[in-house]
Amino acid sequence: MEAIWNMVHKWAMASGLDAAVAKATASALCAAATVGVGGGICATLSGVARRLIGKIDVAESQKKKSATLIRTITWTVFAWFLFAWLPDTANAYPVISKPMSRILYIATVLLFTSSISSAITWLRETAGAHAHGQAFASKTLSQMTKILLWFTTGIIVASELMGKSPAFVLSGLGALTAVLMLIFRDSLLGLVAGIQVSQNDMVRVGDWITMPKYNADGNVIDIALTTVKVQNFDNTVTMIPSSALISDSFINWRYMSTSKGRRIKRPVWISVTSVKEISPEMRKSLINQGLLKAEDTPVSNLAAFEIWLRRMLQSNKNITQELTCMVRQTEAGDTGIPVEVYAFTKTRDWVEYENIQTDIFDQIFVTVPKFELQVYQRTGDKLPLEKSGDSASSATSRAIITWNATGSAERLATN
Repeated sequence: MEAIWNMVHKWAMASGLDAAVAKATASALCAAATVGVGGGICATLSGVARRLIGKIDVAESQKKKSATLIRTITWTVFAWFLFAWLPDTANAYPVISKPMSRILYIATVLLFTSSISSAITWLRETAGAHAHGQAFASKTLSQMTKILLWFTTGIIVASELMGKSPAFVLSGLGALTAVLMLIFRDSLLGLVAGIQVSQNDMVRVGDWITMPKYNADGNVIDIALTTVKVQNFDNTVTMIPSSALISDSFINWRYMSTSKGRRIKRPVWISVTSVKEISPEMRKSLINQGLLKAEDTPVSNLAAFEIWLRRMLQSNKNITQELTCMVRQTEAGDTGIPVEVYAFTKTRDWVEYENIQTDIFDQIFVTVPKFELQVYQRTGDKLPLEKSGDSASSATSRAIITWNATGSAERLATN
């Protein structure tokens, strides 16, 4: 640039201009040429890059991120071009040249940092567009990287403005460590939580989590540096501090969704008074109805019902046999004998799972009376007034709805 400036200066002097005007003319023309050439080169490169991006078959959001990245890179190249050449055009004016060089240096550093920040955002968006990109808290890591990047940039800019080395500025920050720790407390906790969540693969975007403490029950839609955003099933959104994922307990249903089946664990209560020893006539009737086989030798009608229920689950095409499939009795109580179905559906889809579970228990309730068993159900109905001696008193009693062998409902009321 010095050679070009000297050439223009000689031309100006040869044109009859005095020394001061020739010097100013040479500096102005060289500065204008530098800005024009740099701007033209950057505009051309930016235009070519934009056209190439327009031809790529990607999502519109990714195209916007790519355009932003190209724009910041273009400005960074332009600022670097000016920093490398523009101050030399004002060498004849040291009062202008030195401040100009410092300002362009700071602008170049800031734009360079902005370019790296945009590149990080672009990489995160690109990774998030693929399934494996959800396997880690990419937003948390990218945000923390940006904070460290801009913190370093701030140190460099401050040292340039003060005319000191970055080590001097860092040494001055030692006294402010406590204040900085207080200011960035949530960010630091979020960073630690984000790293632990990422390393232990505790939460991903798209996971269904339940966290009663924060009234969260839904899908994770965003994992940021300090917060995790959960969209509940009623379409409300709950913000959970990232550190809470480490300090508090929560349920992640992802492993159920990726397992071989979804569990059914539900009992049906059988009235104790309806359980009896199976008679030859009842056994023959159950065999004729296809509810028992000739080789089955149940002791009671309840045992016969459990044999049928177990066989029904094993033959159900929607129940997987790779996982536990059983029928069991749990401890009897005042609501009867719980006969529990413990099995896993092949599907993990919520709607299909509920439909399969409903179909199974509909079949159970229809079949129970055929074994001369009664399903126990307690209600809070009130009975008519009863008289005790000379005075009448109201009594709230329990009503038990049962099914007899023919399937018709009977109501047994007790005080």
